Formats: sequence, structure tokens, C-alpha cells
Amino acid sequence: MKKLLRFFLRFIALFFFVLVVVLISFYLMAPVYEFSGPKPFQGEKLYNPYEEMDADQWKLYNFQVQSKAWGGLTNGRKNSNELIDSIYHALGFDYVATSDYQKINTHGKEKSNYIPTYEHGYNIFRTHQVCIGADEVLWTDFIFFQTLSMKQWVIDLLNEHSKIVVLAHPLLNNGYTLDNLKYLTNYGMMEVLGYVFLSIEHWDVALSSGQPAWIMGNDDAHDVLSPTEVGRKFTLINSKSTDADEIIASLKAGNNYAVDYYSSTDVTFTEKIVQLEKLPYLKSAELIGDTFAVSFSRMARQIRFIGENGVVKKMVSKAKSASYIIQSDDPYIRAEVSFAYTYTFFLNPVVRYEGDFPESKKTATIDASATLRLRIIYFLIILSLVFFYTKWKQRKTAK
Repeated sequence: MKKLLRFFLRFIALFFFVLVVVLISFYLMAPVYEFSGPKPFQGEKLYNPYEEMDADQWKLYNFQVQSKAWGGLTNGRKNSNELIDSIYHALGFDYVATSDYQKINTHGKEKSNYIPTYEHGYNIFRTHQVCIGADEVLWTDFIFFQTLSMKQWVIDLLNEHSKIVVLAHPLLNNGYTLDNLKYLTNYGMMEVLGYVFLSIEHWDVALSSGQPAWIMGNDDAHDVLSPTEVGRKFTLINSKSTDADEIIASLKAGNNYAVDYYSSTDVTFTEKIVQLEKLPYLKSAELIGDTFAVSFSRMARQIRFIGENGVVKKMVSKAKSASYIIQSDDPYIRAEVSFAYTYTFFLNPVVRYEGDFPESKKTATIDASATLRLRIIYFLIILSLVFFYTKWKQRKTAK
């Protein structure tokens, strides 16, 4: 019995030793990046992400909900795949992508609307990413702290195996600081609306830096039986069908908007279903010359046009439509629309660009010489630790 116990303890010790070595190795492998810094949108052309929209083709989506995974160790342990489908179908959603932590949920993979999605990240500050259209899970992460270069490296690695990388809940635990978003690039979307956190300021900082980060709203629900957790934050996508390729193409084009539905804390599922059935929608978002005009299916309490650094450029009250003349010094203009203290719509921005499609002019490239210097420092530190440990063992043996 003692031998078995000793073997078990040694196995556990070896397991944790290997785990620590692997986690430390990620820090040792991380390269150092050189960042260009902000490069605001510029150019004579204006890109309207809603140019190809059809007001009759809005699809209701959610890309953040957790199911029971990893034996119930993670949040979402109360949610089965069937329960998630049932709840969101009752609420009128066209599709919900289950984003388990570090695991691609294959429920419904035989259907044409299936989009493999997972939430990447297991660090203590919850710097996470939602990986849409992922073909495998990335295990590289930095559990204790993350520099700007480390965050960029993870984003770059995720892009190798995902069609869209979404920065998840930036405001949560300051996972992505406002300063980070002036420099980070190579991601396609940002989860501006989440169950608890609204990262609107973070979004405007990213847009002001010249990053075409389209908006996403998600419940990020961990208990779908709670009516206060589901149907709160979601994304409307303009697409002819729910075919996965068409949905991803619309998201990449920015042909979507996010909704914040703020109901009372004691709302029932029945009440929420009724409210969502009454959800107004975007009828048009047109660019006529340098005038951005939007209209909605119902009168809005307020329509705001917001520009660089989140500055409100124009505000219209009690209207179904409004327009704004984009000025020559406006890098981007987005619309934010509230309805009778119940819904708020966040539209993607019209942005200035050059070339064929708006792309970030920010750069983040690996600095080979700085990376080499850092690894030499790591090597010297490890060598010193080994040396002092050896000396300590010798002295201990001598005694």
C-alpha cells in the first residue's frame, strides 16, 4: 500500500513538474514585437459595411455560451447542448455557437450552419479570445502575466487556425487595456457587448487607432436556465442563409450589428420571448456621397453618430431615420441607436480607406534582434539558477 501511495505521489509531482515546465516554456518561446502604433483610417474612399444588406435577411446569432465541458470543471456545467439549443430556439435565435473553454464543441457538426467555435485562454487575468471557424485548439497561453508582445503573439497564432479572431470582453479584469488596443492588430472583431461588461470605450480606441474591428455582442451565458443571462446581448447578421460560409463572410465584411437588450432582473422567459419578437431592426444604412443615412423599423428614442475617440458628432431624438455628413477629418463614423429604454443598437462604422478593402495600416512584426537578446538573458538566468542550485546541493552534501 505504501509503495502504491508513493508511486501515486511521485506521479502527481511529475505531472505538475511537467505542467510547470510547459507553462514556463511558453514565456521562453514568446518573441518580442515591434509595433508601429496607431495609424488612423485615411483615404478618399468610404467603406460602408452595409452596402450589400437586405433588410429582410437579418439573422439572430450568439457566439458565446458555455456547455458542460472538461467533466464539469469549467463554468457552464449546468448546460447541455440540447438545453442550449432549446432555450435559444425558444428565444427566436437562428443559431448559437457554443464556445467552450479550450474545446471545440462538435454538437451539430453535420449541419450546414455549424460553425466550430471555442473560447481561448486560461490565464488568471482572463485575457480571452473567441475563435470562430476554428479547425483546432491552441494551447499556447501565458497564465500569470502578459506583455503586449505576448498578447500579439497569441492573436497571430490563433489566426493560423481560425477564420475570425474576436477579442473577448476586453474590459473584464482589464484583459485588454485601452493602451493595448492602440497597438494590437491582426484581429477581426471585438466582443464589445457581453453579459456583464460593455467595452465601448475599448472599441472606440481600437477604431481610432485604425483597426477595422467589427462589433460583436454575446450573452456569454454560463446558466441558460437564468432568463437574466440569455437573450441579453446578441449579434444580428445580414445573410441570405445560415450557411456557415455565408455567415462568416458577412461577419468579415462587417455586415452585422450588436444589440444590448436591457430588461428588468425579474423578467420571465415568456416576457423575454415577447420582447424579442417585438425587436426593431435596421432597415437601411446607406452612403450617399459623403452622407451616411440610417433608418429603422420603429421610431428610436435617440440616434447618435459617433466619431473618433468616441466623440458624439450628431444626435437626433424621436426619429425613425437620421443622417450625418461625414467630414474630411472623420476617420470613421458609427451609429448608436436606443429604443424606449429597452434596446440599444451598435452599428459598425463607415471607415476611410485606400485600396480595395479597409485594412489596418498598423504593423506588429517580430523583432528578431530583440527576441534574441531576451532569450540570451533567459539562458543566463537559467544557467545562474542551475549553478547556484548545484552549489547549494554540494554544500548540503558536505554537511
